[in-house]
Amino acid sequence: MKMINKLISGILFITFFTHCSIAQFDKNPPFIIKKAFYQEWFGGQPNSKGALITIEISTLIPNDIIYDSIFFKGNAKKLGQTVFEKKQLLSGNFPAKIASDKNIIMHADPLKEMANKPPTVLTSFPFVLTDNECVISYIFKNKKRYFKIDNLKQEKAIYYP
Repeated sequence: MKMINKLISGILFITFFTHCSIAQFDKNPPFIIKKAFYQEWFGGQPNSKGALITIEISTLIPNDIIYDSIFFKGNAKKLGQTVFEKKQLLSGNFPAKIASDKNIIMHADPLKEMANKPPTVLTSFPFVLTDNECVISYIFKNKKRYFKIDNLKQEKAIYYP
């Protein structure tokens, strides 16, 4: 009986927070997305890879918007803002998290395993997104807002020497 109560509570909890995150997206932001894409990148060193998101925008009210963060594939980064060839660009770089080669002590005696550090627990991600979706946060009229981009295109990968 306790298991059923926990299961129902978990489902209600997930449903509640999923609907909360969906409800907070802006439908009509004060900017226009002209183009949005991501590219996987690979560095010249082992385990050096990630994804770069680029969003071309045109701003209707440029001085009143502060672009803050971007959320993609379970990660959040600060948004970079540049002007390149008269295009206003927002970008976010997401280096891949690579499992390190830690020496983990495995032994029949649990006391000898006490030197192992526990794994770090990731904090919960505020949005439910597919692989071709991202969310950008921005501040407009002193209020933090979120806009979801549904159709990120994957473009050709970048290979660095």
